[in-house]
Amino acid sequence: MSTPAVCYLLSNYRSHRRAGLDNRQALMDAGVRLVDDPGDAEIVVLHDEPWSYPGFLRAYPVLRERHVIAYAVWEPDRLPPDGLRRLGLVNEIWTSSSYCREIMQAAGRPVTIIPHIVAPAAPDRMASQALRTQLGLDDSRFIFYTISKIEERKNIEAGIRAFARAFPDGGPAYVVKTPGDLPADLAAVPGVIAWSDLAGDSEIAALHDIGDCLVSPHCAEGWGLCMSDAMSNGNLVVATGFSGNMEYMNDDNSLPVDFTLEVIRTPDTRARFGFSTQEPRWAYVDEDDLCRKLRSAHYRWSDHDIRRAAAKASMTAFSAKAVGQRMVDRLTALSADQAEPGERLRLVRFG
Repeated sequence: MSTPAVCYLLSNYRSHRRAGLDNRQALMDAGVRLVDDPGDAEIVVLHDEPWSYPGFLRAYPVLRERHVIAYAVWEPDRLPPDGLRRLGLVNEIWTSSSYCREIMQAAGRPVTIIPHIVAPAAPDRMASQALRTQLGLDDSRFIFYTISKIEERKNIEAGIRAFARAFPDGGPAYVVKTPGDLPADLAAVPGVIAWSDLAGDSEIAALHDIGDCLVSPHCAEGWGLCMSDAMSNGNLVVATGFSGNMEYMNDDNSLPVDFTLEVIRTPDTRARFGFSTQEPRWAYVDEDDLCRKLRSAHYRWSDHDIRRAAAKASMTAFSAKAVGQRMVDRLTALSADQAEPGERLRLVRFG
């Protein structure tokens, strides 16, 4: 049975947009007919955060007559009331990980795991050497790195504190890529190299190429593209062993770090996720264990050769072809379950 026509609408947020563009291309490569106008589609995918769905409905009233799939991820361990209501506007949910699926099932809609596509960037040796020169790194220096934002959820301060304890003389480098300047006290830690310049995909690919070990002391991730990208390049990953990254991380292919599960500490962060009286939780990394694993990554590098090879091999499960087939399987199932012969697909209206 052929798959129905799909309109795949994208977010403007960088990481969501990248994942959505990858999914669109994978669908096209798999032979799915994509259309630009929701009115010409039988199924519409909204690849964006739940707060955006009412706006899509206002912009495209025809969505009320289409089968609408939300592709969404989430980080705290539960959804706020507004998030539940907005996910209730769609017919079903696609999400990246088992962690997100468990959270989103509370919305009362079918939830399917469609992982993010992971494709290693082809190394550009000139770009990599240019980045080494820009950051003042010679070829022999061990490089830890993180690609993040300065916010509670990303918790980069914990990573820098653990690095400072592990390497008080700053022997290895720790490149911290953020869109804004690091606080002065963190930037002054020996070995930390703060990089806040604008960077495109080629510069980020160069960082994965020259880096040895990616560090992510996050509190929660829906997936964690930087971690999966690093693993696809054969790099070692040291990261909090909690949330969406555990869809692909394990003790055999990376170094998951211990944590405690706690109520989100900062009221402003809880409010930003839409919580008022509720007490959502996520992980806070064990900085002692993080320090130990940073030391292990550096001083026992060759002991992790098997892990790094396993990391690279494990990412093939999330190739464009593999993820595209998972989407096609779900679309085909929808068509088979819901469409009557000779009729246009019309599925459940919004609840």
